[in-house]
Amino acid sequence: MPESKTENVDLYDYLYKLLQQIPEGFVTTYGALASALGDIRASRAVGTMLSENERGDIYPCYKVVYSNGEVGNYTHSLGSAEKKRRLEADGVKISRNRIENFESSLFSDFKTDYPLKKLASMQNEMRSRVSLDDDLKGESIGAVDVSYEGRTGYGVFIWQNGNKLNKKEVVMRSNFPYIPAYLAFREYKFIKELCYDFDGTLLVDGNGILHPRGVGLATYAGLKLNIPTIGVAKSLLMGKVSGNNVYLEEKKVAVVLSGNSIVSPGNRISLNTAVKIVRSDSAGTYPKILKLVHDETVSLRKNNLLQVEKN
Repeated sequence: MPESKTENVDLYDYLYKLLQQIPEGFVTTYGALASALGDIRASRAVGTMLSENERGDIYPCYKVVYSNGEVGNYTHSLGSAEKKRRLEADGVKISRNRIENFESSLFSDFKTDYPLKKLASMQNEMRSRVSLDDDLKGESIGAVDVSYEGRTGYGVFIWQNGNKLNKKEVVMRSNFPYIPAYLAFREYKFIKELCYDFDGTLLVDGNGILHPRGVGLATYAGLKLNIPTIGVAKSLLMGKVSGNNVYLEEKKVAVVLSGNSIVSPGNRISLNTAVKIVRSDSAGTYPKILKLVHDETVSLRKNNLLQVEKN
């Protein structure tokens, strides 16, 4: 499935350029920026991206304050004191850690094409292409996971052919933060790089159709790579649970195997078969191959950080 510019958006760059639209003497809020990105649920991610701003001299993150008018924190060696200094230098008046005349100083009229809305629409469109019929063409089982340190992602893919385990690794910079329901746009670039020629069944640390728009990370990857995929999430973020089954709009979409193993089909596989595969590879409560690949991502991250420190 060909990729578009929309799904490859650099959300960090997009956010930072929104900051440049704020006029001198004005401030904005995390929520206003999240709305300009296209989803208020991105407010926490906005805070994360601002804290990772590497060019504070160009992108004025000090202009972002709390929704109640409080100045808030600032990722700078001098902390909020430096944030206040910069705001006052811009002509913003502050009294007792709050912006004076906050409502009249608030800027929210951003010029934007709402990238998150576009991504959500893309997921809604992809939903109709999902197949939950068993279409497994090989016995090979693989698992993929990504670990992060700041904006750097450490991805590992492990797959099994017979009794042999194979491994691929990749280290890349991430252009998308974690935002609930948008994990696919953060992690698929790693999965694509690692699994582009895999033709077995792929286990993914994330949800399949157990997703607000029916296209979680496992489903997105399965559609893009056209392979059978299974989502295995560590926590239940949505859905109604009855017994061990999880329902969305009265439809059974997942099974809770344990507190940290919620299985939902991704693509080209039924829920029953997905559960059987995960159960057959589980040591206690979690699939062995997913536990192994997770441990490998952590090891890759730590080893790379140690190497950086040595240099």
